[in-house]
Parts: sequence; C-alpha cells; structure tokens
Amino acid sequence: MKKTLMSALAIGVTLIATSPAVLAVDPEKDRQNFVEFFKAKSPNIAFEDYKDGGYVYSADKRAQWEAVEEFPPYLDSIDAGQALYEKDKAVYEKCFGKDPSNVRQHYPYFDEKTKQVVTLEWAINLCRTEAGLEPFKYKKGDIANLSAYFGYQSRGEKVAVKIESDAAREAYNKGRDLFIKPVGQLGLSCAKCHAYNAGRYARADLLSPALGHTTHFPVFRAKWQELGTLHRRYGGCHQNMRAEPFKAQSEEYRNLEFFQAYTSNGLEINAPGYRQ
Repeated sequence: MKKTLMSALAIGVTLIATSPAVLAVDPEKDRQNFVEFFKAKSPNIAFEDYKDGGYVYSADKRAQWEAVEEFPPYLDSIDAGQALYEKDKAVYEKCFGKDPSNVRQHYPYFDEKTKQVVTLEWAINLCRTEAGLEPFKYKKGDIANLSAYFGYQSRGEKVAVKIESDAAREAYNKGRDLFIKPVGQLGLSCAKCHAYNAGRYARADLLSPALGHTTHFPVFRAKWQELGTLHRRYGGCHQNMRAEPFKAQSEEYRNLEFFQAYTSNGLEINAPGYRQ
C-alpha cells in the first residue's frame, strides 16, 4: 500500500512540469496509477462505487443521500430537459442522432479536426448556433436541464473516453496539469482536496474523490437549490481557492473535464445527481 501511494504521489509531483516532456506521459498508465492510488487509499471501496462521489466515505451521509434519491429534486429538471429536446428535436437529431440514450456516453471527446475537446454542453450550443438558435448559458438553467435529460437517458452506460493522437494527449496533459498545479492565494489544487485529502472534511464538507467526478453531472446541489453544470462547479472550486476562475466551457475547463473523464473510464454514468 505504501509503495503504491508513494508511487502515485511521485507521479503527481511530475504533473507540475510544463516542459514538452510532459507529452511522454502514457494516459492509460496514468489512469491506472490514478485508480490504484484510490484503491490503496481506501481498499474497502469498490471501484464501481466511485460513481457515487463523496458518499462512498460515510455510511451516514450515504443513507441520507439514498433517501433523497428516492424522490430526487432533479426530476423536474429532467422533464424540463425532455421538453427542450422535443421542442427542437429535429435539430438535436441532426447533431446527436435519433437515440437520446446514445449521446452522453460519447462525451467529452477530442475533435481531431478542430484540435479541441468537445464536451456535451459545448456540443449542445454548437448544435444550436449552427441551426440558428440562441445558445444557452453554460452554468445552469436550460443547458443543465438538457444535459441532465441526456445523462438520465444514458444511465448505466460506462465512461469510455479515447485518446488516439498526440494532440489529444496534449489536451489530457493540460487538464492534468490544471488538476495538480496549486493556484490562488491559498496555494490549493484540485488534487490536494479531491485526491490526497478525499474522504476528509473541510469544515462541514466531506471532500469527494476525483475518481468518478464527471459521472454524475449536472448535479442538484442543496447549496444551490437548483441544477448546475460541472463547469459551474469548477468555477466555484477556483473561487474557494481564491483563484480567478476560467469561464465555463473555456479550453482550460474542457481540458480538465477531459482529464477527469478519462481517469474515470469504466465507471457508470449516473447523471444527474444530488449533492450537498
């Protein structure tokens, strides 16, 4: 266990490097090391349970969460997302195909033509603008509702992000670097809270594991009292670090999502979710 943890931590230190040598990282070996880090950290937690976020660490909080999930507050959002889909069904079918249950599991992906990571929310707005429709705002509201509808339709499908080119590997490494690198006045990083200190408390908040982070977004947070996207959460985390957040669906956050989704390959999609 100690060897596995120390090995993973050593890999983490190298993530801060910004030299071209970072492209030598093998994403698949990196992903395996990431998973092994969490296995060593919490050997009693099954890999497939990481789709449930921080509730894997607390039986009491898990019981509360499961009680909420019996009548989840995001059901109205799923219905609203379905109404949005039906309203412009022909547009979305042209972009995503005719089966709404075969959409969420294909995102994010790296577009070899544009050399950019394409997330589901970004693709939704690209689809809308190409059809002459107004784009949605990226943090909440219609974009979160439609994304939740697609996510709900794909529940049970597994995350299966692919990296098949040097350009895709570079995007992965940029997201990886953002995950590890300390930022802001507090000198914190995503990794410090959601890898090294996952399962511990920050005041009253149980820090969730980075493994599986992307599987359940968008989420209805009790704090928000509404559904919000993953990039809204990214921005909130950066604000908590006292760092300047990037814009939702910026290249930086799309790369971060790409890294996080790839490291969660093999986990089930269970969006949307409920969180404190």
